[in-house]
Parts: sequence; structure tokens; C-alpha cells
Amino acid sequence: DGTVGYEFLAKVNRLWMDDQRADVLTAAYFDFTGHPVNFAALVRSKKRGIIESTFSAEHDRLAAAALAIARASRQTRDISPRQLREALARLIVALPVYRTYRTPDTLHDDDRRVLAEAIQSASMGSPEIDAASFDFLAALLTKPHLNGHEADFVAEWQQLTPAVMAKGVEDTTFYCFDRLVSCNEVGAQASLIGISADKFHEYCHSSSDRWPNSLLATSTHDNKRSEDVRSRISILSEIPERWTEALHQWSTLTGPAWQNHAPDRYAEYLLYQTLVGAWPIDGERSWQYMLKACREAKINTSWHEPNNAYEESIRGFVEGLFGTPEFIASLERFVAPLILPGRINSLAQTLIKMVAPGMPDFYQGTEVWDLSLVDPDNRRPVDFDSRAGLLRRSHSMSAAEVAAEWDSGLPKMWMTARLLRLRRERAEDFSERSKYQPLVAQGAHLASVLAFRRGENLIAVVPRFTLTLGGEWGDTRLPLPGGRWRNDFTGAVLEREVAPGELFQAFPVALLVREGAHR
Repeated sequence: DGTVGYEFLAKVNRLWMDDQRADVLTAAYFDFTGHPVNFAALVRSKKRGIIESTFSAEHDRLAAAALAIARASRQTRDISPRQLREALARLIVALPVYRTYRTPDTLHDDDRRVLAEAIQSASMGSPEIDAASFDFLAALLTKPHLNGHEADFVAEWQQLTPAVMAKGVEDTTFYCFDRLVSCNEVGAQASLIGISADKFHEYCHSSSDRWPNSLLATSTHDNKRSEDVRSRISILSEIPERWTEALHQWSTLTGPAWQNHAPDRYAEYLLYQTLVGAWPIDGERSWQYMLKACREAKINTSWHEPNNAYEESIRGFVEGLFGTPEFIASLERFVAPLILPGRINSLAQTLIKMVAPGMPDFYQGTEVWDLSLVDPDNRRPVDFDSRAGLLRRSHSMSAAEVAAEWDSGLPKMWMTARLLRLRRERAEDFSERSKYQPLVAQGAHLASVLAFRRGENLIAVVPRFTLTLGGEWGDTRLPLPGGRWRNDFTGAVLEREVAPGELFQAFPVALLVREGAHR
């Protein structure tokens, strides 16, 4: 029926990032940290480092198996062991996916294409390695039928490459490339900021045709940050100039917190983003997160070789930062305008997840606002009693009443409960026969409206970039298909077209249901 939902997460997560301001954000990151912005080169470097450290024994074993196969053939028995080992490492680094899925007697076209691209990339970047080593690996990995030794080699190859990808990219590079950390999620490319409505519609339309029952995830056990933290951090892409100004102001205010240690601007940049996304957060939790992040980055310390002096400097900085009232006040002033737009992004993302083709997945209490970071946060116990209480209250509440209780997370719980009931009552409208159809707004802010039709009877409409939009929709309109449409959240009945300002007045997202359609 599909995969475990990270493809959807990678796409829907980027809807709340303004790709038009990416250059300014990149400049701010480089100016403050001096850190490289060549993501592809960083991935290659970190994957190679993981091969040489964490998986050196596995690499040696795989190289030995490849050499034994080469020695068994007259055409390849003279290949240099050193060059074959090096070619194998570079090929693993160049592989753009976690793994291939071939068996001794099957090789899918997608795997053949991926292998060909990886081999070409690895060999072009390795003029000092004899082409015979790459030719041998290419022939072995793409051979139509594998004998016993060859099948064992490929099986070990397909076990090692995903481990290198996971440790090299997710658990290292994602902590070394922090331009906009809401981008850094499992299954996503941290180098990509934003996605156009057209590209998102294209993805959902394809999913509707090919994998209509695939899982749709927005938070999982493996996330670096929960969906609500990401939704708030992504707003920085709307205001990169304001973010740049805040960075330099905060760095001045917190300078004494380094206590004569050399400032680590990279760690500082990561900490500021973390505070923006997870605020309110206390000093101890911030320190525990930074300890994990710095060890995962493997720049100045690591799990295997902790640098106690460096780690103490980070702890001292975190403690000093929280002991600087001027900084805390400035941080709170900066975060305050982001909270409501971040929550609107989260509601919009949840609505899309529940109406788009697929099976929506909810992780560990995310029915309300959840500002979790990576583990140990992801293993915190969920307060089910409070959520059950909110759910009981929500049954008899209107959209206006719910919207008056933003801080409790009630709007998210209320909307989720309504949509789950609707999915149960109108199962046919959410079935794989109910196809995905994009709807396009008109007017000055058409890019700030994302709308789609599900089958004949449902329309989902959400806003984008609400912070910079500031509620000023101008002449923007969303044309509606023929018939009368009722907003399931507010009860308003609409025909022909609707102004977003009117549609989102009582509740910031909308699900329209065709009147007269059978349940």
C-alpha cells in the first residue's frame, strides 16, 4: 500500500517555507557561522567519515568479498585490492538513496538507473582510480543473475549502504547544516527550502493514482523536531532580515556567557533556532539537546570521543544565556509574533494530512500542540488524561469557542476529532476512488492559498505565509466548483467563489463539503 510516510512529510513540511527568501537566509547563515553551504559536498564528506570510522570493519569485509569474486575471473583478477576498496567506498558515498532492492534474479529498472548514476558520479570524481575497479563493481551489482558468492556480496552491500546513509546524513550532516533546521528531517533533503503549490499538487496527484493508501506522517519517533516545532521554525524563511538582526543582537547580549571561551557560532546559531521553535523551554532541557546535537555533529566532540572541555563551554554558554534577562526578554519579543502563525501552519498541515489521499498517522499526543525535540523528548510520557478532557469538551464547542483557547491545543484536537468523525461517516469520499484535484486561487496573493478537491464532495483550503501576509488578502479569490458548499468547521454556506479573508475569519483553515451529497 505504500511506505511509512516520510515522502509525504518531506513535501508537506516545505509548504510553510518561503523559497523566495532562501538566498537571504543562506547569507545570514554563512555570515553568522562561516559554515559551508555546499550541502552535497558536506554529505559526501560525512558519509565517507562514517565509513572510515563506524563501519570500517563492514567496509573491509565487503571489499574482501568483492576482491574474492574478482580473483575468480581471469578478466578481473588483476584489479588492485587497494583501488577496489577505495572504489567501493566512493560508490557507497555516491549512492543517492538508502539502498537498492535487488535479489539474486531480479533487478528493477529504478535500481539499475540509481546504480548507473552512482557509478558514473563516483568514477568521474576519482580520476586516480583505475576504471577497471568501477567497471567490475558496475557489472557485479547489475548482473542479471547472481551466483551464491555474488548474492552474498549484494546482500551485504544492501545492508551497509542504508546504515551509512542514516548515520552519515540523518545523524551527522543534519546536525552540521543548520541554515533552516526545520528542513532537516528523515527522508527529506536539508538543502531544499520551500515547495511550490504546483509541485505539491503534482506529488499528491501521483500518490492518488499510484499509492492511495500510503501512510501520511507529520511526526514520528525518528523526527529531529516535532511537527509543531518545525512549523514555527519555518516562519524564519518569511522574515530572514528580522532573523539576521536578531542573531547579531542576541550574540552581543550573550557574549559574556561564553566566559572567555572561543565562541562556537555554529552551535550558537543552532541553539537560537531551537529556542525559537520550542519556546518556552528551560535551560536544562536546552543543554541536554545541545549536548546531543554537538555530539551528533562530530565536529568538536562526539559520542565515541567526548571532548569534556568543549562540552563544558557549551553548558556554560547555555546556563549563562538563560541567566541573561535582556536576552530572554528579546527572545520572547521575537517569538511572540511567530506563535499564532506557527499554530496556523500546524493546523493547515494536519488538515492536508487528513484529507489528502492516504492514511493519516498521529504520533504520541500530537493531537494538541507538541513542542518536542529529538530523543529523549520523543520518549516523554503523553498526558492522555488532559487530552481526553479536551476531547470531551470539544464535542459541543463551536469554531469560535475553540479559537478562544489557543494555548491549550484545543483547536488542533477539535479539528482532528471532527475530521476523524467525517472520515468515518463519509468513508467513500476518502476512499481510493476519491481522486485528488488541485484548485487554483486568483488575485494578488494566490500563492498564499493552497486548495484541493477530494473526489466530488470535499474541498480543503489552507493559508500559507500568514505572518508576512498579515491578514491582507486584497483581491484574492478562490473559485469554487458548481453547487453549494458548507464549511464543516463554521457552518457557512458558499457558492461560486470565496474570499480567503472571509473563509478564514472564524477558523484559520477550512474543509468544504458539498451540500446534498450523501454520507
